[in-house]
Amino acid sequence: MMQFLRKKVRPIMLVVVVLFVVSCFAGLGFYSGGARNSGGETNSPTAAPTANDEGVPDRVVAVVDGERITLSRIETEMFEMIRAMNLESRVTSADYPALRTTIIDQMAMLKELDKEIKARNLSVTKDEIDATLQEVEASFPTREIFMQQLEQSGLDEKKLRSNIEENMARQKVFDQVLAVASADEKEMRDMYDVIKDYAFQKPEGFMMDVAHFASADVADAAREEIIGGRSWDDIMTADSADVMDFSTSQNRIFIPVDQLVDEVASIKDLPLDQISDVIKLADTDFMIVIKRSNEPAGTASFDEVSADVEQMIVGQKRQNLQSEFLQEMRSRAVVEILDDEIFTTVSPDVTEESAPPEDASSDVTEPTEESASSENASSDATEPAEESASSAENASSASSDATTTEPTETTENSAAPEDASSSAAPDSTSEDEPSATDETNS
Repeated sequence: MMQFLRKKVRPIMLVVVVLFVVSCFAGLGFYSGGARNSGGETNSPTAAPTANDEGVPDRVVAVVDGERITLSRIETEMFEMIRAMNLESRVTSADYPALRTTIIDQMAMLKELDKEIKARNLSVTKDEIDATLQEVEASFPTREIFMQQLEQSGLDEKKLRSNIEENMARQKVFDQVLAVASADEKEMRDMYDVIKDYAFQKPEGFMMDVAHFASADVADAAREEIIGGRSWDDIMTADSADVMDFSTSQNRIFIPVDQLVDEVASIKDLPLDQISDVIKLADTDFMIVIKRSNEPAGTASFDEVSADVEQMIVGQKRQNLQSEFLQEMRSRAVVEILDDEIFTTVSPDVTEESAPPEDASSDVTEPTEESASSENASSDATEPAEESASSAENASSASSDATTTEPTETTENSAAPEDASSSAAPDSTSEDEPSATDETNS
């Protein structure tokens, strides 16, 4: 059971680690563009074509903190964001103005955040960078695959180290800003009283000691020692690579009755405090359990879930603090828009007859073939204007708040640094907010 969860969670956490560490702006709750060189040009080999590629003169469309921002740069980052967030099939050209605005807002906040790093006198040591780089590299099967993925992402190790340093410095700002979030007991009890009837209902089940072993022989030897009188904790905490996962008397596992099926169905009838037979779950996964108590269905007590309630409250406060801080960063930024048209969203109420034709303006850079085909597919399907507006809102919301977006399960080889252009949310957001039922069960 624990081994099953471990196998499911590991690739997800691997993706989160890679996204968090490699991204230029990871942990800030919104997307930032791909790796850039000192000239501000993207290094991504899959970047969208510039306006010049399409035969349309490139031009400066905004000035952010004194830096001139070209249309091609905005378009490149916009299409990278669409691709990174898997919105190709939903986003149409009607969504582009809102997405361009999001890109400009991110550039502005990024510049102000870097000023904040200097104002707070924050820095990242070489040892911190080395440790994080090793963690990223270790997430790939071999160094050769790691280097291949770097190359495919338009990065090298030097640029990656620079990205890691920038990201860690920015995260240190957020660590300071969010450190003040806390919850007192009154807040926790008030929250518990409000949500207990639907958030903290637990099914019938059992509290158990559970352990997984790499071989049947080791599992059987541990079982015999327990029968002989040796304590569960002594055996499990012994230094043995063959004990893969285990609980102790301090962190027993709650397992609902309805999950005891197939290979583990026999546990239902296991008497309390009696060691089970060795249960084979896979060729390299053998489990033993001791059922410690019967747990009737009902509402979990405050003491049982107080840590979960505290995490929910603190998580929400951290999210609010983060949002307020980012808004402050944006309000400080000096942004001059030189071309209002490309940042102006057409009202969803405009009908097809009254809306100007999409090819009427040569100012808008055409999307890549991939994006264009997605746009055509959307047009052929006569997607409602409300859905277009919703797509832009979803992209902007996802890139601004990044709340509880669950990474799709993937393999280690697919966790390429290229994907790092889609930022992971910081631990202040709803990742801190546990699923109440799951946390109760655990």
